[in-house]
Amino acid sequence: MVYPATPNDLEPLVELLAQVFHPPLGLQGWIYPIRKLGIREDLRLRLAARDPYYCCLVAAVESRVVGTVEISLRTMTHGKHPYLSNLAVLPGWRRQGVARQLLLSAEGVVQGWGYHSLHLHVLEDNLPARQLYAQLHYNPIERTSRLWQWVGVSPQLLLCKWLP
Repeated sequence: MVYPATPNDLEPLVELLAQVFHPPLGLQGWIYPIRKLGIREDLRLRLAARDPYYCCLVAAVESRVVGTVEISLRTMTHGKHPYLSNLAVLPGWRRQGVARQLLLSAEGVVQGWGYHSLHLHVLEDNLPARQLYAQLHYNPIERTSRLWQWVGVSPQLLLCKWLP
């Protein structure tokens, strides 16, 4: 089930985002609690802002939060556009359609706002994510500079999907 996040979802969302984007492995375990505090405060503020062009969606299975995604308007080269960020699915729930459901629900939110496109960034070397986006007709429209590769950061692709 996918639904808009409520304040009651804050703690499970914080845990999910921290686990997915900042897993407490090795030395990272020492700063994991601090990262969670930052995630909690950022997400709490976004949820409390009541911005009409912001939505955090939650994917739950039997009341357990297993995935999330955020949609907002972002200023880009050619104006403000709906932008998808923080798509995260717990590792044990990947490859089971959770991300697909979140993306399709996000597209519905964007259409409800009266927009006809949705943008997102993906790391160029994240082949599973790129495959999912391609299956859902997200097309690359821009690529970040390869200069970041010298410090070990994969270039990003800006993808766009045109919605009916």
